[in-house]
Amino acid sequence: MPKDVSTPVPPWAAGTEGRMDELNPGLTEEQIAIVCSYGEEARFEDGAWLWRAGQRDTGFHLVLSGEVEVVDSKCAEERVIITHGRGHYGGEISTMIGRGALVGGRAKGEVSAIRLSSARLREMIALESELGETVLLSFILRRMRMIAETQGDVTLYGIAAEAETGTLRSFLSRHGVPMHFVDLAEDGAAAKLEHLGVTAEDRPVVTTGQGMLVRPSIRDLAEHIGIAAEIEKDAHFDVVIVGGGPAGLAAAVYGASEGLSALVIESIAPGGQAATSSRIENFFGFPTGISGQALTGRGFLQAHKFGAEIAPARCIERIECGTPHTLFLDGGDRVTAGAVVIASGAIYREPPIENLDDFTGGGVHYGASHVEAQLCKNRDVAIVGGGNSAGQAAVFLAGHARCVRILIRGESLASSMSQYLIDRIERTANIEVLNHTEVAEARGDTRLETLLLKDSRDGSTREIETPQLFIFIGAVPATGFVPGKVTLDGKGFVLTGPDLDAEALDAAGWPLERRPTHLETSCPGIYAVGDVRSGSVKRVASAVGEGSVCIQFVHQVLADRAG
Repeated sequence: MPKDVSTPVPPWAAGTEGRMDELNPGLTEEQIAIVCSYGEEARFEDGAWLWRAGQRDTGFHLVLSGEVEVVDSKCAEERVIITHGRGHYGGEISTMIGRGALVGGRAKGEVSAIRLSSARLREMIALESELGETVLLSFILRRMRMIAETQGDVTLYGIAAEAETGTLRSFLSRHGVPMHFVDLAEDGAAAKLEHLGVTAEDRPVVTTGQGMLVRPSIRDLAEHIGIAAEIEKDAHFDVVIVGGGPAGLAAAVYGASEGLSALVIESIAPGGQAATSSRIENFFGFPTGISGQALTGRGFLQAHKFGAEIAPARCIERIECGTPHTLFLDGGDRVTAGAVVIASGAIYREPPIENLDDFTGGGVHYGASHVEAQLCKNRDVAIVGGGNSAGQAAVFLAGHARCVRILIRGESLASSMSQYLIDRIERTANIEVLNHTEVAEARGDTRLETLLLKDSRDGSTREIETPQLFIFIGAVPATGFVPGKVTLDGKGFVLTGPDLDAEALDAAGWPLERRPTHLETSCPGIYAVGDVRSGSVKRVASAVGEGSVCIQFVHQVLADRAG
């Protein structure tokens, strides 16, 4: 069966590739004693399952006596990946997070083991620094191995070039889920669906050991494979963070590490718009650069490490200001919060190109990840936009495409792009910059085939062939859920702190004698950080800073209400 192993390193694992010797460390007797202080002993008969694939909150199992086989079951086949003895333990990233396990663990002979719940495991990792580093690194390396060897039972059937399939592949990839991918566009591939009782017209189809999904939504897929968060009905949190980009994840890391109960609601997957950046080279502390997925993926793990709850594939429909605030989620769920941090960011704006919507996902993209890059191999592609995101995408895609054309309306890139990117573009032979150029029309049958270009100086036109178009121009704020008491500027971005004048506060019904603190909106206890905030600097470092800083104001408002 074809395998998708194009992402051997998940986003949160970059930089650990050379440390595979730490995949299955044996703990010392001193370390075993530490683990024992966090958990309870459990005994299992020969052949009993300590945990099963697909099971949530499987717990962490440290073997005291006997042996435990880690079992990969897929396509009705079973394979023992490794056998753990005394001082060794099972588990990987899902174990710490409490999501669905990708493989199972079975007793070989009579087994005695120390079991820690996911919550106690996270506590141990956070408090026992040396032991915690050993365990967390081994978890990351194990997930890397699982992806490289496509362990687990998730198989996606679809056509790589189609939007629905691409969305599911990107979602699984961004969550580091190992998967098999069967491209139904290949000769004979459609026949693989016959034994499932479906046809190629039902695509995309996802199968796991728990069953089959036909044309699933992202939320359906997340729930089916066990990576969706289980939020208690009417649960209360100290702070709910809307958006899992750099700003939201930073708020979660600092909030949870300082003892606040924190929930992050993310509509797709952690990382936000930053995760679509192939490489960030001006972020402090990373002189060789780091991908957006790797950076935000590490923040995702940090937030979980300190106990934050992250709910992917969920959306906030509306917020009611109050004491506490009430947030209504899709699906009818609701939660309350002492404070809310709006970190929903902004999305790239659609330019006025004729027929553009006809090809969204069918050749038109608003991000350039490895999934999109695979569609560009040995082909000509075009990029609309002259900012850093466009430049990073161009350099990244140039390593896959035959030719990359950057289309800009202005005279040059100098006014909108960092010089280091301009220099790199000039040195890349297969990147071409077309100045004074606009896309007038997208053309094709069922997929994008050509673009009609217009010269912005004289209006002349010409047509170029390109099956892939990437758009990185401007941004509109994601504020559809924001309550009316939160004041927006003329472009729809959220006004905060000193930008709120007396007239705006009166109109919003500001009830307090004090003015809003820095990053606070016109509704007390609701904050805005990152790209969604009016006047923000559209840089990852700035978003991280705002997300971390706002937590001090959350502490303040919670203390005021408690007093």
